[in-house]
Amino acid sequence: MLSKAHVGIAVALFIITSFTCAHSQVVDFQNERLPLVEIHDLWRFRTGDDYRWSNPTFDDSSWRLIRSDRPWDGQGYQGYRGMAWYRFRVLLPPNHASLALFIPSVYGAYQVFADGRLIGQLGGMPPEHWLAFSFTAGSEKLIPLPNDLTSRGGALAVAIRIWIDPREPKNALGGGPQAPILIGDAGRIEEWRTLKIRSGFWSVFGANALLLVYLIASCAGLGLFLLRPGEREYLWFAATELANAAFGILWVYEAFHAVDLQIVFALSDCLQAASSVCFLLFLFALLKHRRTRIYWIATASAVLAPLFAFMNISSADAELVTNAAVGGIALPYLLCVLLLLLYAARKNNLDARLLLAPVGLSFGLGVVERILWAAHFAGYSGLEAFRRRLEQPFTWPFPASAQNVADFLMQLSILAILVLRFARTRRDEERHGAELEAARTVQQVLIPEEIPNIPGLALACVYKPAGQVGGDFFQILPTPNCGALIVIGDVSGKGMPAAMTVSLLIGSIRTLVHYTQSPAEILTAMNRNMLGRSGGGFTTCLILRCDADGKLTIANAGHIAPYVAGIELELENGLPLGLTADATYAECLFHLERGNQLTLFTDGVVESRDQGGALLGFERSAALSTKPAEAIANEALQFGQDDDVTVLTLTYSALPVSA
Repeated sequence: MLSKAHVGIAVALFIITSFTCAHSQVVDFQNERLPLVEIHDLWRFRTGDDYRWSNPTFDDSSWRLIRSDRPWDGQGYQGYRGMAWYRFRVLLPPNHASLALFIPSVYGAYQVFADGRLIGQLGGMPPEHWLAFSFTAGSEKLIPLPNDLTSRGGALAVAIRIWIDPREPKNALGGGPQAPILIGDAGRIEEWRTLKIRSGFWSVFGANALLLVYLIASCAGLGLFLLRPGEREYLWFAATELANAAFGILWVYEAFHAVDLQIVFALSDCLQAASSVCFLLFLFALLKHRRTRIYWIATASAVLAPLFAFMNISSADAELVTNAAVGGIALPYLLCVLLLLLYAARKNNLDARLLLAPVGLSFGLGVVERILWAAHFAGYSGLEAFRRRLEQPFTWPFPASAQNVADFLMQLSILAILVLRFARTRRDEERHGAELEAARTVQQVLIPEEIPNIPGLALACVYKPAGQVGGDFFQILPTPNCGALIVIGDVSGKGMPAAMTVSLLIGSIRTLVHYTQSPAEILTAMNRNMLGRSGGGFTTCLILRCDADGKLTIANAGHIAPYVAGIELELENGLPLGLTADATYAECLFHLERGNQLTLFTDGVVESRDQGGALLGFERSAALSTKPAEAIANEALQFGQDDDVTVLTLTYSALPVSA
């Protein structure tokens, strides 16, 4: 009498090997008692299909005997695809505890019958053949034997019906079970299955760790992009990592679930193509390289590679063709990426130098792996040892493939580059901010805060820079004869360079007015000072002297002419400052009548642009010139400011005659 701990888990295996036996092979549980048993012996086997073959009374003595722990390929049925049946018998003692079968990896969909009753199934069967999956390790399934059949004891007929779509590859996997079937106590088998899953998880721990790195890197890339949406390299990096993570999730799922190999291969190739294209976009954005012929060749290579996974090749070895073709088509992509990195590295690009070795190693191993699998499916065994070595060159601190290690090194390189790049950009921003603050300080010093009070002249001025620091400048300086010297101009450029140019100009003006009040002489001297200091830019400037009697003396260096009573004054224009030493500037004389308003502004008024792209223009600017300075500036701003806006108005009223 068995103890409780052993009741229900005693299993013994005895296979009758005679080909002349009148019935299917027998597993004897009545005399031999072991906890769990792997069945390694002979079962009855037949190709074709007939539901009567599940009947326990069916005579299967004419069927062939083949091993149950190996695929039928290599046992006389090489490359067979279609329907096939296995049969065997189990001799059970009466009142036995719950038993179960553990069906290992099976290439194909299958059904399990006990005494003619369907007790378990995985995948679809004909005529719904599109549901018939080609299963891998994830197809392992625990199938309990019904208690009403096991409790009575005696013989139990078990039949396994397997279906493989004839369109499936002939040598991707052998047909039928890929490992021994287990029989024993259902609880013990479930415990054993749990341990096996944990062992399987540990065997792919390297891929799982890399998957976690991909997910973290994807979130980091997306976060960096949200912080800096103008830098697209972060977005493409996040997309690359997301595709890599999806690829990893797909194969981790495949390792523990029943899947269709054809669909998995197709999806994995599509995800690899998406990762390749996104990585290419990341590289071009990172290296600031324009999209040349290299980009389009690499993109075409990445996109064409997965197309072979969708080809239905039933007359040839689909996996051999797919792996060889994908490996060959991926070569141009690898070469283009390496050429891009080499070109950027020769230009002293630090990012390209850091990426060259890890990217070449990772992508190169991917191509080599494809070629080795093609050789494997072609039956060439000369490279098999090398392929297996690459699959697991490391076992400490956890199992990892050469590809896992190469991908991890590439991830470290990219993350280091992005961290350094973000720190570099942040440092540049801080420096730029400091420069802007310095330029703003300089400009606040140079632009007059108060307009001097000059008898007989009503002066008003409005200054509205388009950015934090503008290139417009103006000065209003009293003259000894109760008049005013007015300077207005526009420096090309913005920021600190423009502010420094403005400081140079205003410093020159304030020095020169001590020696002369001639607008032409001042412009000539300013032009000399600007030669070689404009950094390739130029400066427009207009100088106007208004005397106490209303006399105007104007010299112009390419600036917009002033308006009086809405009419543009005709001036002789000279070249902008800083272009040539030969520039000359003529003085033009005019006279203001009492009550006349003279209006000066920069090209930010004329070039104000609405949402449709239309300019305010000279005609509308001339019409506005009769309005107060504040009104003119507001009109330009409301129309659509596109540049710095400076407006200065001068209204003349004669000085009272002294007694």
